[in-house]
Amino acid sequence: MKKISLTLFAIVLAFATSYGQHFDIRAYGGFNVLQLTSDKGTSLIDGVIHDRKVSGRPGAQFGAALTFGSRFYVQPGFQYAILTSELITENTVTEDVLKDEATINTISVPLKVGFRLINPEDENLFNVRIFGGFDGSHILSVDHSNKSNKTDDIEADDFTNLIVSADFGMGLDIFIFYIDLGYQLGLTTVYTGGDQAKANAFYSNIGLRLSF
Repeated sequence: MKKISLTLFAIVLAFATSYGQHFDIRAYGGFNVLQLTSDKGTSLIDGVIHDRKVSGRPGAQFGAALTFGSRFYVQPGFQYAILTSELITENTVTEDVLKDEATINTISVPLKVGFRLINPEDENLFNVRIFGGFDGSHILSVDHSNKSNKTDDIEADDFTNLIVSADFGMGLDIFIFYIDLGYQLGLTTVYTGGDQAKANAFYSNIGLRLSF
């Protein structure tokens, strides 16, 4: 993560030199819904086929970002996030339902590029933005609870340390406030406990911005 941060910092300096005429400091908080995706809908446990489903649970994130540029901009940032998902396993013979919930705590370095639909040189109090980029997240810890007390299906060691995602969405700037709505598409495997699952997430942020 340190190497990634230094690389991103060098990129930021390069863009800052080119686009120094417009500069934002942003701080935000928001909510997310994680969805662990897998090609497998079944698993074999003790010789019995079980149907498996993953249900997203509300999570939260907090962070800060710098925005360099005028109509086109680059936005590096730093974020702490709490991601939660529930794994439901149903025995196809007895119809017993087993539930595990995992809460993933991460820090991430998102890097986005975007476009403002309104030229900020003409109007800086209101704008509509579209953006895309990548997010590299490091998993700090994984907490899991066994709701059924019948199986220990999710283990912290089943999760990888790094999540790489593509990130895209749109935002709205209103005076010193802003709102972002986005979607993260997992590019790397995050859960290796038999399913090789990736992490996708919807998110929304609301924050404050200071323009210079």
